[in-house]
Amino acid sequence: MDRIVVAFASEEAQRRILRLLASDGWEPAACCASGAEAIRTARKLGSAIVICGFKLRDMTATDLAADLRGTAVLLVVSSAVNLDMCEGENLYKLATPAARSDFFATLDMLRRFEEKNLHHPPPKRKEEEQKLIRTAKELLMDVNRMTEAEAHRFLQKRSMDSGMKLAEMAQYIIDSYTR
Repeated sequence: MDRIVVAFASEEAQRRILRLLASDGWEPAACCASGAEAIRTARKLGSAIVICGFKLRDMTATDLAADLRGTAVLLVVSSAVNLDMCEGENLYKLATPAARSDFFATLDMLRRFEEKNLHHPPPKRKEEEQKLIRTAKELLMDVNRMTEAEAHRFLQKRSMDSGMKLAEMAQYIIDSYTR
């Protein structure tokens, strides 16, 4: 699966881009109709290429590019008139109608840029770290009558405040409660 997010307000535009991508073997990570969805998805992926139109349901491509600076590059596919109003250091433009070869050449260039220059998801936690975090949350839930979300937020806040990694804080809490 590629770190590509397709974001168009129009479902028909989404379908056209999805068909075009599929015809060359590209598999997008997600489809979105709003900028907020695209932002959440790109951040969850760690980095992304967002293929979008000039305007989404809740923001313009310029707004989206500003929110995703350092996390994603945008390929805005729209008419030349609309593209004139788009700006952003991480925003690239492709005027419609565009040749298929131009679309894929641009996409390939953005993929190489994204792999080299943008943040990628952090590696998954080891199983033992996940177990420590689960155990600490269960302890907090049992002893302090917290919900799982409250216990997780408590762990995160204590971890950030102390400068410790989340797994280290979980171990500290386990040790504190089991002494």
